[in-house]
Amino acid sequence: MPRAAVHTLGCRLNQAESALLADAFRTRGYEIVPDSDPADLYVINSCSVTRGAEAKCRRLVRYLLKRTPEAHVVVTGCYAQLDAKALARIDGVDLVVGTEEKHKLPDLVGSLAKRAVTEIRKIPMSRDSFTLPETGLFQETRANLKIQDGCDVFCSFCVIPYTRGRQRSRTLADCVRETAALTARGHREIVVTGVNIGTYMEGGADFAGLLDQLSEVPGVGRLRISSIEPMTVDDSVIELMARNDKICPYLHLCLQSGDDAILETMKRPYTAAEYRALLLDIVARVPNAGIGTDIIVGFPGETQESFDKTYALLEELPFYHFHVFSYSEHARTRSAKMPEKIQPEIVKKRSEKVRRLGQIKKQQFHEAQIGRTLQVLFERRDARGRLIGHAENYAFVSVDDPRDLTNRIVPVEVREADVDEVRGTVPADIELARQERVTA
Repeated sequence: MPRAAVHTLGCRLNQAESALLADAFRTRGYEIVPDSDPADLYVINSCSVTRGAEAKCRRLVRYLLKRTPEAHVVVTGCYAQLDAKALARIDGVDLVVGTEEKHKLPDLVGSLAKRAVTEIRKIPMSRDSFTLPETGLFQETRANLKIQDGCDVFCSFCVIPYTRGRQRSRTLADCVRETAALTARGHREIVVTGVNIGTYMEGGADFAGLLDQLSEVPGVGRLRISSIEPMTVDDSVIELMARNDKICPYLHLCLQSGDDAILETMKRPYTAAEYRALLLDIVARVPNAGIGTDIIVGFPGETQESFDKTYALLEELPFYHFHVFSYSEHARTRSAKMPEKIQPEIVKKRSEKVRRLGQIKKQQFHEAQIGRTLQVLFERRDARGRLIGHAENYAFVSVDDPRDLTNRIVPVEVREADVDEVRGTVPADIELARQERVTA
């Protein structure tokens, strides 16, 4: 039986697509092995969000070819779509497959014969809904569900519309079908993901309607919303999160900047005031919600005043955590042509300041959990033998408990916290129904 390993670079959407590819190869007779193991076929699902991500892909290709020169190497994903020629020039790459053909890759690979062929098709620019034939093959407790692809926003720093096309939605029936299959495999938490998931619209259901229907699938423990654009979070989403216990009270709302002039240059479709009002509305209506965000530091034209406005907004609002990105220029974006580039040492200093604030925010959020009872999905034991997992609001939780609580959603009474985690206990008398995790 040939062995295949799938390497995933980049976002949660890529993780979801890699899991679908793994399942497709498995059903065609491949043994799926960890990406650190030797294999006959390596599939690299690439990222093109920055030049660094593209360079990482090229390094990985060369490393795999050097480590296992007889293996076959296939590259797909956003970088493959954006610059297939750069990948095809690497000696030993057998196949480069663009975004549109990614799901057909198992059939394109065929017999593993060396092909030296590049397959790039123009990505779809229609808004037609789509289906996906497989069910994601995940080793983790949580499973990712792709519900949407593409984006119409065209932020000035982003290449995604050029690598994934216009926004379009997966059919409602197919989302339900895979959710049912994932829960049948024992996954207790489903993470809905895509490029711009809040724009979902298919079969008469908007994003809130989709979540509502998925929550009714038998066996679903809970649904988590992955990164989402702020202005797509409407009243129906907030109301659903407030009333439906299966929708995790957590949102990762991408801010990017707290200065209106920078937001306009970025082509972000909101102001700092609109973002602030939305976030405060969410935390007022959804008790103990966790809120994360993305911040780009050092965008062209970011003055000290611009940065100070961003920092002040981050300091004011009740965030749980930040993802801080030092601006990385990509030649294919409009921002690459903008003047007023920020000196690297200034970007580094500002980024470090925001990250320090992020640590303060995380500790504050963790400490606010003391005395509460959280519903925790335990994922595994750490090196010290403690059970670890995530609460419904995404707080990272650990307990010392000898019972096998992995892949179960159980109450944890929080006793203490620090910047890294919250710690607590599981009631001794709780009834625990076993929930097996399977991968096939």
